[in-house]
Amino acid sequence: MEHKSFLFNTSAFIKELSEIILTAGDTENETLLISFINENLDNLKSPYSGEKLTKEWHEELETEDIQELADFALTKYYNPDQELGLSFVWESLLELFDDLDLKYNCEYYILGEFLSYKNFTLDPGKMGLGFVNSEHITDIHRELISLKEAFADICETENFDEKIINVYEELIMIYQEAKESNCGLLMTF
Repeated sequence: MEHKSFLFNTSAFIKELSEIILTAGDTENETLLISFINENLDNLKSPYSGEKLTKEWHEELETEDIQELADFALTKYYNPDQELGLSFVWESLLELFDDLDLKYNCEYYILGEFLSYKNFTLDPGKMGLGFVNSEHITDIHRELISLKEAFADICETENFDEKIINVYEELIMIYQEAKESNCGLLMTF
C-alpha cells in the first residue's frame, strides 16, 4: 500500500466537522454531513479529481455512503493535490520504530490516530485513515531529529538498506512542513 500524507487543519476539523462525521456514522444518518458539504461548497474539492466542488457535486459520488460523504467534507481542511507521503517504504520504517524510545505509540508517527466512535471508524478508502494532531507536530518533529542517530544505528545493527534512512529524513521533512504551516497531518493509503 502506498502511504500518503497531507497537511491538515486538525484544529478547525475538530471544531467544525469531526462530531458531525461521528454522529453520522453512529446514527447512519448523513443529513448533517450533506448539509455541511452544501454550506461549505466554496471551500471543498473533489477527493477524486481535486477540482473545486460545484452544486452538482452529487454526480461525483460513487458509493453515496457516509464514508464517501466524509471524504468530500474533509477536503475543507487539506488540499488533495498536495500529497507528501512515504510511498511504499512506510512498513519498514514502522518496523524499525519499535526499537526507538518514542513519546507516542510508534504507529501514530506514520499512520496517525483513527477517528472512531462505537462501531464507526472513519475510513473512506477502506485502507486506513488517521490524523496527527497539530498540537503534537512540533514535539514529534523535534523528537525525530533528536533520534536520527539512534535510528541510523538501529538500521545498521538490523542490516536495513541505507535508503530507509532517507525515508526517515522524508518523515522529518513532512513534520517540518506541518510545523511551518501550523497544521496537523492526515495519513492515508
